[in-house]
Amino acid sequence: MGRSRWFISFILLSLALSGCEGIKGAGIKELEGQSVFNRISFRSPGANKIKSANPFSGGVFIPPGTECSIKAISTKEIKFIATEVEYTLTGWRMGYGGVNTRVSFYKFFAQDKEAVGLDRVNPDFRESVLAGTAEAGMTKGEVLLSLGYPAYLGKKNSTTDDSRAAILANDHWYYLRDKRKKVLLQFKGGVLTEILEQ
Repeated sequence: MGRSRWFISFILLSLALSGCEGIKGAGIKELEGQSVFNRISFRSPGANKIKSANPFSGGVFIPPGTECSIKAISTKEIKFIATEVEYTLTGWRMGYGGVNTRVSFYKFFAQDKEAVGLDRVNPDFRESVLAGTAEAGMTKGEVLLSLGYPAYLGKKNSTTDDSRAAILANDHWYYLRDKRKKVLLQFKGGVLTEILEQ
């Protein structure tokens, strides 16, 4: 009985201490004050707020590869400055879905601009990517750069807790045009084949 109680106490203490480490323990807090680059485009529909999944269109558009200065990181949001304006990325989750915090952070940002992948965009689609639009023939990576993350994979599976790899593995991406309308992007062989209003 004494041994069981000691083991339970040890587990609880370990969990408490790991919770106290928070972001610092995951090595993310040191990025505050540093410059990074957005791996996907961001759209801010209003109040300088950006959600983890972009709306299909509208709002202030921040192209991928924009230099962003990280101001503050908490478990629920990341504050950063881009083009001299402060934005808040909401709906980010530290260590979402059991994935570590660094992976969560790098779902949205890259420390090296080359890692964003703009140099790998097909020249035929470069203008579309930098304008935040999509067209048939684009790869999944090009669509992510251009439109950001979809709201859903399938009709109801929110992407908030999905890794970048899980999103890229799916062939049905739903973006929200507004509260009632969705836009479905269908891929075949990793290439965008259809854009359907729902």
